[in-house]
Amino acid sequence: MAASPSSAPRSSVAISFGSPAAESGVTRLDLNDILIRHPQAAFLMRITGDSMREAGVHDGDLALVDRAMDGAHGQVVIAILGDEFVCRRLHRRGGDVRLQSAHSDPSACPDWVPGEGEELQIWGVVTHVIRPLAAA
Repeated sequence: MAASPSSAPRSSVAISFGSPAAESGVTRLDLNDILIRHPQAAFLMRITGDSMREAGVHDGDLALVDRAMDGAHGQVVIAILGDEFVCRRLHRRGGDVRLQSAHSDPSACPDWVPGEGEELQIWGVVTHVIRPLAAA
């Protein structure tokens, strides 16, 4: 027996914002309020390279970095290695601390593990990534 339209399971997806004439429920959004927890410690950095592509961080993206956050295991962070910034995933389990890339070829960008006398310097935590969807 075929299901009638009224008894069929229903699902819906909003694909529009509705009519501009009917402004019910439409409010202005402040991206500072939505994206930034610590305004005095928030920075935008341009990402270069593909070492974090598999984590959704692409070459040319803008990374919103929060310097007030301590890096926790699994978070994408900006760290200082030598005299340059790098974007990597923080791996911190027990005594094992390292920076891992999210590159499809691990040999192209191996993990960084602090050597004797080296200290891992976390500059900030990447909280959001902004990328254009259309060519400007």
